[in-house]
Amino acid sequence: MTNGGLLQAALNGDRDHPAAPRTPEELAAEARAAVGAGAGSLHLHPYDEHGRETLAAEPCAAALRAVRAACP
Repeated sequence: MTNGGLLQAALNGDRDHPAAPRTPEELAAEARAAVGAGAGSLHLHPYDEHGRETLAAEPCAAALRAVRAACP
């Protein structure tokens, strides 16, 4: 960016939209696309196996592992 700023991509959130990524695989694909488009930072919300937003360790870890693998 020419202004020296950092572009952050917010991949999802507490929104009920069918296109919002929820699974680790969906988050990884969207993260890869966002980084490819110039994002230097990612903001995401992990979801559990029931489709609920969560801060539980395993869903968070799964989301982070997938995104880190897609965007080393």
